[in-house]
Amino acid sequence: MKEILTNSLEDIAPYVVEHLLPEIHESVEACVESFKADPYNDSWTFGTQLWRNTWNRFSSVAGIDDCPFDIHGKGNEYKLKIGSFILRHHKINDETKLPTGAKAVKEAASAVQTSIFSFLGETPIERPAIDNIVIAINATTKNGLVEVFLGELVPTAPDSKKFKWANKQPIYLANGQVPSSEEYLYMPSLPAIANAPVEKLSEPTLTLNKTVSQPQKKQSMNGSDK
Repeated sequence: MKEILTNSLEDIAPYVVEHLLPEIHESVEACVESFKADPYNDSWTFGTQLWRNTWNRFSSVAGIDDCPFDIHGKGNEYKLKIGSFILRHHKINDETKLPTGAKAVKEAASAVQTSIFSFLGETPIERPAIDNIVIAINATTKNGLVEVFLGELVPTAPDSKKFKWANKQPIYLANGQVPSSEEYLYMPSLPAIANAPVEKLSEPTLTLNKTVSQPQKKQSMNGSDK
């Protein structure tokens, strides 16, 4: 595994684009095709299958020589680590742009909020790892992969059961979709989902944002909320 220093979500973004975004796109493509194969499938099937399928793909690339991501924690925790950041992946609601489940990351977000500041003068204290970062995936059975961004999930208020993004870093936005942030880091054009009707798909037409430096491209690239 390649060691790198990361200080912000912006630092992580190019590595997510290079190593994880292709896996996300392929997972969405495979899961939409599977979903459409049986009329008894519903959104539960798509959500759970997509989450697990994506994780299996992440696992296949994490820890290889040119990949800075490593599997973190126990086998059933489903987390990646890069530098001081621990990342979980979740499908988000198309309207709220928030994960509907994600119990583990929400617990981590609540814990982080109480540990960032001491109770005396609210002086910031160090934490060993940033454990409330989400690879947020917005995908639908109609449009395929719509958006991906990195987000730092936090409660809207102390002890609140509602959450918001304190920090977001855009990764991908399909052509014609409404962004959650103003600037996006785009990937080259990706293929449409083969089994979906053409009229229901917005095939992404994408360009590179040259303001964000990119690591060298990999030679080869080898999922229910928690």
